[in-house]
Amino acid sequence: MRRSTWVLSGSAAVLVAASVVTRLVVYPSVHQLPGDTDTTFEYTGTATLLNAAALETGDLANAFLSDVPINLDRHVKVVETDGSTAVVTDDVAVTGPDGTELSTTSHRWAVDRVDLVNVDPPEGSEAEEHQGLVISWPLDPEEKDYTFWDPTTATEAPAVYDRTEDVEGRTAYVYVIETAGELADPAMVERFPAALPRDVLAGIAQGLPPEQQPDPALLGQLPEEVPLTYAASTARVAWVDSETGAVLNGSLEQSVVAQIQGPDGPIDLAPVNTLSVEGTEEGTKERADDADSNSQMLWLVRMAIPLGLAVVAAVLVVLAVWRELRGRGRDGDGGGTGAAADPPPATA
Repeated sequence: MRRSTWVLSGSAAVLVAASVVTRLVVYPSVHQLPGDTDTTFEYTGTATLLNAAALETGDLANAFLSDVPINLDRHVKVVETDGSTAVVTDDVAVTGPDGTELSTTSHRWAVDRVDLVNVDPPEGSEAEEHQGLVISWPLDPEEKDYTFWDPTTATEAPAVYDRTEDVEGRTAYVYVIETAGELADPAMVERFPAALPRDVLAGIAQGLPPEQQPDPALLGQLPEEVPLTYAASTARVAWVDSETGAVLNGSLEQSVVAQIQGPDGPIDLAPVNTLSVEGTEEGTKERADDADSNSQMLWLVRMAIPLGLAVVAAVLVVLAVWRELRGRGRDGDGGGTGAAADPPPATA
């Protein structure tokens, strides 16, 4: 075998190996939740809040702050990785129109870096137990239902695939999640009073719409100091990029209701906190642009680069075979000419 053939064959083998490594090693390493993930999702909307300051002064007419413009920022950050596991902090802050902080919650989760579902947390990570999805969707989402974890009630609920829509030029799967149950988020529980005077509750009730007012007879039977519990209900909608699993847009409607314990279970008294928010137009466009860039990068690593390397390798193999066969043909032509030449003259 000629030296040039060896060079071409060796180069082809190197390219094939590079193609395999790119597809089987490089692609999985980039097709996962990055270790430097640090993102903030911005939402805007309105809220109706229990006015703690008014309650303290007995100003029941202003017991609620109604339809207050708010911003909700959700900050998701990877703080630790362990192989295919990521530990993620999940912080939510709600601020009023003047930037006043109205509420905050903070959680820490351990998730699979591809499917984004719950995994066993690394030792010492202090990640909370949960089931299913909690911060985002799998990197390869499907048109099917998923299990979603609601931190507000600490319960799991179905994330139901509803439809497919276009969001800023990206194909998005739309999922709907509805949950209801006892308020379980510690930070939210601490914001609400454990008990209120009966007169205060009666005053609050009078300011509610007629359909939300509790039975006056029930209020009259309450003790002077009424112990309270709270229940929450949420309705979420998520627009998820079909190629990357990134959340392009979302909406949240949440209501927290004060309850008392009745003979047959909890009885709703009055909603004490409601909010309705959705993603901003600017944020949606930015996330769509990021999803477009990421999908192109993943396509290059998954398909274009491995296929291109394999094609070049195939061309080199063909060229090596052609050069080898061509060289042998030339050798054969030279040997035939020598056999037909006149023999050297005989010597005495």
